[in-house]
Amino acid sequence: SEQNMVSAAAGMAITGGAPFVATFASFLALLGCEPIRTGVAYSALPVRLIGHHAGISLGFYGTSHHATEDLAIMRSIADLTVVAPADGPQLAAAIAASAGHDRPIYFRIGRGQEPVVYEDGADFQFGKAIVHGEGRDITLIACGTMVHPAREAWRALNASGLSAGLIDMPTIKPLDEEAVLAAAGRSRLILTIEENNVIGGLGGAVAEV
Repeated sequence: SEQNMVSAAAGMAITGGAPFVATFASFLALLGCEPIRTGVAYSALPVRLIGHHAGISLGFYGTSHHATEDLAIMRSIADLTVVAPADGPQLAAAIAASAGHDRPIYFRIGRGQEPVVYEDGADFQFGKAIVHGEGRDITLIACGTMVHPAREAWRALNASGLSAGLIDMPTIKPLDEEAVLAAAGRSRLILTIEENNVIGGLGGAVAEV
């Protein structure tokens, strides 16, 4: 049914619509991969794909419901933008920004119970990182649901006497390469924090840069 949903959305987009589809990230990214690649991205259709309950947020439901490969899968599909908002306000800002985006987008979100990072709303631009602080010893680069715990770690590191920086990377593709290079130029160490497999996600994207 996930494959059918994506294909139906592609049909709606061909007729002039800009449909949103949503389901568990594990099923959307894995079961829906082929129609996303061929039916949506290959045709550059403005379909908004929302994968919720990403990472291991479904807990005891187990591996079949965990999405730990979806960032790698979606990053590998040409002409598909990949966004991992940190919280509700940033998701709202990203969806609003998508109104002027004529290509397909994958939004990776949690289960809706994440702490709010941007209490006063969030500024969002596709392909742009949000720098919370700069550090000489270490820079933490986080995305999605891991931005809040990364911010707590960043504060603790600075309180311990280290010079730590923090970057929220809401767009995984296209990645803000300038922000990565600037952080690498001033910090001795880069640490990526994500709720995804170590292969192919945010860490892989940063390492490629």
